[in-house]
Amino acid sequence: MTEAEARQTLITALTDFERVLSEEYGALLHKDAGLLERSVAEKERLTTLINDASRYCDLSSEARVASGDGQSQWRQIETLLQRCALANRKNGAAVKSSKNLVSSLLDVLSGRSPRERLYDARGLTGGGGSSSRPRERV
Repeated sequence: MTEAEARQTLITALTDFERVLSEEYGALLHKDAGLLERSVAEKERLTTLINDASRYCDLSSEARVASGDGQSQWRQIETLLQRCALANRKNGAAVKSSKNLVSSLLDVLSGRSPRERLYDARGLTGGGGSSSRPRERV
């Protein structure tokens, strides 16, 4: 694969990756497990393709500036990378929001107050204080 072919492959793969991230966001919003599973599998395939194509490219900033005809392709690749990063952050926020909702619902169903967890991020029990009391059995 030539470097020019690799750049074109990157453009095509990143365009597809952006589309898949958009589909993934829709799957997250609509809680469509099947579409989410397909999106994750497609992202894995595209990530491999992007990694493989990038091995044929000189990724140094000097090469991107000096590449003449390839300059336009590099600008397109950089724009696609920025858009994919933004879409990925948006999907991450959707996952976090969904996780928080599920955690809150589990708290309600188990009779705990919404912010009380068995273990917090520091591994402490209760509301996060330095001492915790044993939970009463229901």
